[in-house]
Amino acid sequence: MVRIKNTTLCVVAVFMFLVVGGCAQRYYVKPPTPSEMLYVEKVDTETGLQITDQRMGDDKNFSVGRITVYLTNITDEMAFLRENLVKELNSRGIDVVASDTDDAPLRFTVRKYRIRNHRSTGFSPFQTATTLSGDYVSNGESRKLVFYFRIGKVPIWSMKEVVDPCYSIPLSLMVKEIASKINRLSFGLQMPTEKVDALVREIEGSTDKFMFLKVLELGYTNNPAAIGPLVRFADHADDYVKVAAICSLGVLGAVDQFEFLKECYNTRTKDEKLMALKSIGDLNTLEAIAFIQSVKNSDEYGHERIRELVDLFM
Repeated sequence: MVRIKNTTLCVVAVFMFLVVGGCAQRYYVKPPTPSEMLYVEKVDTETGLQITDQRMGDDKNFSVGRITVYLTNITDEMAFLRENLVKELNSRGIDVVASDTDDAPLRFTVRKYRIRNHRSTGFSPFQTATTLSGDYVSNGESRKLVFYFRIGKVPIWSMKEVVDPCYSIPLSLMVKEIASKINRLSFGLQMPTEKVDALVREIEGSTDKFMFLKVLELGYTNNPAAIGPLVRFADHADDYVKVAAICSLGVLGAVDQFEFLKECYNTRTKDEKLMALKSIGDLNTLEAIAFIQSVKNSDEYGHERIRELVDLFM
């Protein structure tokens, strides 16, 4: 009887080792589909965008975490970023081309860029944190561009169930968000207000579990008309919608919502708190920078997720 129990425990232990951390996983990531949104105007003048890799040391490791994951179709993550970012900007009517010259009008120097996975047990969610941070120079002015997105999925039948939610979707959102910030900082194009209003009505009438993706689209519009609805959606019943709404306020550069975002950081928990911190950093005002610094100097900086996010801005 003891032998059977011990054998069972050994089998369970081996199984848990294989599921949680013992087997390398190989995933094919779906390439991002360019947005169908068009801004009110177009930029027909060809503009060069240089993207350079300045990651150092361990930051050069793209896919990391408790489980070894190989993304089979992303052999060069910088090429993946460059190609898809240009496609996304072009799809919105902005004629940007990849450039290798140091005098390109637009320059993005990447400092951090990775996907980190985590899973505690074979019965807990497989989680990823997709991060990107770098210095963006346009018209002689440098700004920090940051992307941060956490998501989790409990695989039921196969580990391949985590590919889309934990890899394909975050990488697609990364491209769309960085393209939106480049547009806001360098071109200032907007979606028409009537399209923003239509998108808000679509969100309000939806029960789709991926409704949060539409909420993120409001941030990509670069139209201030989206700010009011996003503040409302920050109190939505769906957790992903709330997180997406808070995130989108930063993408829009809604500096008038600094106090609201501070309140979200101080009163909310987990992912909402993290997204509020990210959006504050996205505002890039003196107040916002001072707030990020104050968090770094606080005890909260000792929390792994807070530290990971703050370090993207510092």
